[in-house]
Amino acid sequence: FALYSYTRAIDDDLKPSSSSPSSLPTTMKKFQIAWGRDLIARWAPNANRSDYFSPFPDKKDEFEDFDYDKGLLLDSLGALKVALDQMKKLGLIGYYEISIPYDDYGSVVTVAIDDYVPINSELLLSEQNQNRIAGGPVQAMIRSLMDRVMIDYDALDSFYIDPYTTKQDEYNPSQLLLSLNGLRKRKS
Repeated sequence: FALYSYTRAIDDDLKPSSSSPSSLPTTMKKFQIAWGRDLIARWAPNANRSDYFSPFPDKKDEFEDFDYDKGLLLDSLGALKVALDQMKKLGLIGYYEISIPYDDYGSVVTVAIDDYVPINSELLLSEQNQNRIAGGPVQAMIRSLMDRVMIDYDALDSFYIDPYTTKQDEYNPSQLLLSLNGLRKRKS
């Protein structure tokens, strides 16, 4: 409930005036990046690529079709892993996995998180049409890390999953699946 309350208050405070509604996406993006930057600075200030371990064996021939610096992406994933380890120690998440699926040739990163405590707050915020803050702390960290290494992307999609049922009347999600797709080098 605390995450919901704080995020809702921030969302209301950052709402643009009726005279400048076009500034909203930029303001919210800046907020998300700053929030993520703060979390990474607290939980993973010295993390790098040596902290990231792929669940897949390394296949160089299938991971060559990208225009961004792979080392910088791996540095970011190392920082995300260390930050998620801290969230796990705090009891905010359970098991998690960060992967770069081979069949997408380096253009997609997925993050799967079990027992994600902030899930109800995020769901409630996402269902409110006026909410402009897209996602919670993990999404903010990802946005911040991609901004830091100047990797752009088409979308950061969030899926809230109930591993036990697909029936809407029994739906009680506990897993978060994030898909960061269309990765590419930021154009100057």
